[in-house]
Amino acid sequence: MSQLLDADGSPILRKTRAASVLDVAALDPVELGQQISQLSSSQWRWGVVEEVRIELLRRHLPSHCTFEFLVRTESGWHALIGKAYAEEAEGRDVHQATEVLWQAGFDRKAEVSVPRPIAYVPSLRLLLQEKVKGLVARDIFKYGDERLRAAAAERCAQWLARFHARAPHSGPVTSVETMLARSEGCWRLISGEGGALAAQAGRLLERLRAAASSLGSVALCRGHGDFRCEHVIFAGRRTVTFDWDLHDLADPARDVARFIFMLQRQALHRLGDIRALDRSSEAFREAYLAAGGLPVAAHLPFYKAALCLRGAKKDVRTGRLKCRTWAEAMLDEGLRILEQ
Repeated sequence: MSQLLDADGSPILRKTRAASVLDVAALDPVELGQQISQLSSSQWRWGVVEEVRIELLRRHLPSHCTFEFLVRTESGWHALIGKAYAEEAEGRDVHQATEVLWQAGFDRKAEVSVPRPIAYVPSLRLLLQEKVKGLVARDIFKYGDERLRAAAAERCAQWLARFHARAPHSGPVTSVETMLARSEGCWRLISGEGGALAAQAGRLLERLRAAASSLGSVALCRGHGDFRCEHVIFAGRRTVTFDWDLHDLADPARDVARFIFMLQRQALHRLGDIRALDRSSEAFREAYLAAGGLPVAAHLPFYKAALCLRGAKKDVRTGRLKCRTWAEAMLDEGLRILEQ
């Protein structure tokens, strides 16, 4: 059986909880080709598989790994994105979620779209979907000028506003209480470091608790769960959002806050200034409301501050001095948001 190897010749998937799933079958091109050939004509319409090539795109061990599959049939080469999961329920759930969205009108003909779900292969615990060719929004915010960034922010916002308004309501619920519990976990990790960072995190957690108690009722809608410019592709007039592993029902302010927060992280880590992409963030917020987005202003500070605490936790966990500086900036930003 063939296995996918690193550049040094070592197996990409080692002995982890996921290894028994991912290194036995999903990385075997022959087995994969046989499974694809057995899909129905509605799922796979390109004929008998003659060859499969596999490239690892990203590891998310122990939960899943993402691959690109190049599949050759009599009609030529076809590119797919695949995710091999450690738990069958996870892959099946993501496939069903994207299938529901595709059938609800978020398809290839729509300007607001998701990748076409092709199939979920239970025997391999493998999710297959189309590879969308286009420009990843992240690269515009990374390399583009202010005008291009504003245009990209507007397209992302328009996608999210229409998704919040039109997507069928289904998925696990992510409540304010859930966000607060996650914040407490972040605080505990940072507190273990002691010193000024621990004190900052403690102050931020207390203010998050106070903010949560004053939010009032929350009208939930379909949520992406990890909406960020890295997960948006511009394919002509079509705007496509992928990576649906964290889909849920949530306060719409959470997705809006997530996008803005991730722009701030990119500004801090790549540009050295947490404020460097503020104009893009403001263009995103204004475009979301202009496109008919749901009311988010009252709840936005809570979610943005909670995400700042989570970002600080991730920075602290790296253990590097520069990352501790980033963590301090994240905590300062969270406190500033709730003090306004």
